[in-house]
Amino acid sequence: MPNRDLIDLDALSSLFPHRVALTADLVDLGLTGATVKRRCLPGGPWQRVLPGVLLLDRTAPTRWQLIQAALRYAGEDAVVTGSDALALHGVRPMLPHGRVHVLVPSRRFIRSSASVLVERTPSPPRPVLRHGLLTAPLARAAVDAARRITSRAVVSTLFAEVVFHKGVRLDELNTEVVVGMRRGAALCQEVLRDMGTRIRSGVASVARDLVLRAGVPPPRWNVPVDDASGNPLGVVTGTWDDVRLAWDVHAFDFDPAPDSYPTALKRGSRLAATGLLVLHTPATRLHSDQEGVITELITTFDQARSRACLSA
Repeated sequence: MPNRDLIDLDALSSLFPHRVALTADLVDLGLTGATVKRRCLPGGPWQRVLPGVLLLDRTAPTRWQLIQAALRYAGEDAVVTGSDALALHGVRPMLPHGRVHVLVPSRRFIRSSASVLVERTPSPPRPVLRHGLLTAPLARAAVDAARRITSRAVVSTLFAEVVFHKGVRLDELNTEVVVGMRRGAALCQEVLRDMGTRIRSGVASVARDLVLRAGVPPPRWNVPVDDASGNPLGVVTGTWDDVRLAWDVHAFDFDPAPDSYPTALKRGSRLAATGLLVLHTPATRLHSDQEGVITELITTFDQARSRACLSA
C-alpha cells in the first residue's frame, strides 16, 4: 500500500485528465475515505460534482470538466454525444446546454442524474478523441442531438452545418437515424429527404452554369443510359453524343439512401464499359472547386473530340 505521508495531495490533480477523479482512484492511491471527504468540505481544495466523482479543484467546473465527470460517472465504454459532442467537433449552431448526454452499451445499467443523461444503446459508436474526451463521431452526435429537438428549422440548420461545413454525407446521417432509437426519427428523416431533393436541384443548376463558363457545347441534360444488354444504368448529368462523352455528377454525397454510395461507384464502372468517355465529378466540387471542374470539362471534351476524330 502506498505511504500516505509521501503523497503530495496538492499535486494529485495533475495525474487526472481535466482534474477529474473517482473517489475509488484516490483510495487506490492510498488516501483514506476520511481524507477525501475532508478535502471536499466547504472551503476545502476539492469538490464533489457527481456521486463518486470529484473535481480536484475549487474553481467552478468548466464544461469540459463536467463532460469528463459524466464520462467517469458512466464508467467504462461511455461516450459523450449530442450537443456537447457537436461542440467538441467545432459545430457552430449547437452550444452546450442542459445535461451532458452520454452513451453506454445496452448491457450496462447506469442511472441518469440531474446533470447527466445516460442513454443505453445496442449500437455504441467507436469514439474519437476531442480535447482529451471520448466523443461520438460527428454523424452520430448530430443525430443524437437532433432526436431531442422538436423544431424542424433547428434540425435543418444542424444537419446543414454538418453536411456543408463538416463534410458529413446525408447517407451517414440517415444510417444513424435508421439504426438508432425511434425517438425523433420521423422528423430527422423528413429533413434529410428534403435536403437531398433541394441539393440535387441545386446541383443541376450549377452544372449548367459551369458548362456555359467552360465554353463547350451544351450537352443533352439528364440522359438515361443503358448498358450493352439494355439494362438501365441510371441518369447521367449530361451527354455529348457526337463525341461519346458523358458527365456524371454523382450526388451520393447528398443522397439519404444508405446504399447510394456503393451503387454510384458500381455505376461508374458500368458507364465506362459502354464505350463512353466518362467524366466523374463529386457534387461537392461544383461549389468548392469550380475552376478545377471547368478545366476538367474543357480538357475531357477536347480529349473526347480527338478520340472521335481518330475513330471516324
